[in-house]
Amino acid sequence: ITMRKLVALMAAAVMLVAFCAGASAATQVTIWHTFTDAQQTALEKFAADFNASQSDYEVVVESQAYSGFLDNVYNAVANGVGPNMIINYASTAADYVKDGLVVDLSKYVFDDEIGMADIYNSLPDSIKAETVGFSDGGMYALPAVTTGPIFFINKTIYDELGLTAPTTWEELAENSKKIYEAKGIAGFAADSLTDMMQALMMQSGAGYIDVENKCVLFDTDEAKAWLKWFGDNVEAGYFALNPTGDYWSNDFNAGLVASYLGSCAGVPYIKPDGFEYTVAPMVRGDKTEWYPAWDRGAIVFNKSKEENKGMYLFVKYFLSPEVNAEWAQAMNALSPYGTTQASEAYSTFAESMDPSLIAVQADLDVAGALPTVTGSYAVRNALKDAAIAVAGGVSAEDAMAECVATSNAALQE
Repeated sequence: ITMRKLVALMAAAVMLVAFCAGASAATQVTIWHTFTDAQQTALEKFAADFNASQSDYEVVVESQAYSGFLDNVYNAVANGVGPNMIINYASTAADYVKDGLVVDLSKYVFDDEIGMADIYNSLPDSIKAETVGFSDGGMYALPAVTTGPIFFINKTIYDELGLTAPTTWEELAENSKKIYEAKGIAGFAADSLTDMMQALMMQSGAGYIDVENKCVLFDTDEAKAWLKWFGDNVEAGYFALNPTGDYWSNDFNAGLVASYLGSCAGVPYIKPDGFEYTVAPMVRGDKTEWYPAWDRGAIVFNKSKEENKGMYLFVKYFLSPEVNAEWAQAMNALSPYGTTQASEAYSTFAESMDPSLIAVQADLDVAGALPTVTGSYAVRNALKDAAIAVAGGVSAEDAMAECVATSNAALQE
């Protein structure tokens, strides 16, 4: 064999090896998240197990900064980069629909070969409605767990002052006033002002968004009165506004606030320093009973055809009964899926369910979903901004006017 032929054969062999390697390389898909501790560990384990189960796709889990996370995701996805998936709420997916940036998962869920119709159909009708409650009826979010807000209460202080867990917002304010006067600390705070304000708007009987006319419904005198009520309590020192960290658990643990409204998923972070604590269901409302159950799950962003399929296959794995049961435990959350609830792993979990989850279950009979339309994320932010404004001395009328104008403009884009 001549040297020229030998070189040619070697080059061909190198090219063949490179081609085969390229042909067999797994398609990489990425999940961005802000989870920590047990939740991050569980998510990374799921990705590793899924990757080991097949060779076509590689799921990469990347932790991101909590501050500004959703804005960073939107900017990245809108510019053609960023993750293939995040785990969040249906309202977050709504802003990606109009520009085709998010995947309609129904084409996979009901596929004869790779579908998961049995899992999806085990959801309650109310949650199914939320998964397709978008402007075009597409399925742009699949819940993984159900959580919700509960009261975390410093039982030692409550017992000392003869207080009981509030069943109305007025009782909460009265308790907080007594605590502030006796202990010099705020009696209450909310991890999510947005969700607290949404609850106040819905429980006032005002409603939230008029989908057909693309405007908000909470521009009412009663809703403004609740906004003023919140601001007055912050200004008086009875309610606190800004935690020292991302959530109120650290301040609660340190005894700097006597109670707060936060997700049941926050229980692993409650480590009281020298006092006992307890939990209680959130206020249902006296005029209209309503509870903001949070169904948080997969949102898949529109990339290449192969990436979209690979990301869906991970979602299917993520929502399989045994894995979903493990995620519910890591999140200290409830699974909304009948398929998971029927599993042995979830039954064991349910037998020793934490009191925080029992508190959530106590309100699920009045749980409701809010519209997931384009602009709904902006409405959430506008409500939060209104609460902060009244806490800083802006009149409830002016804060609501700004909130309504911003919200309606976003809904009508």
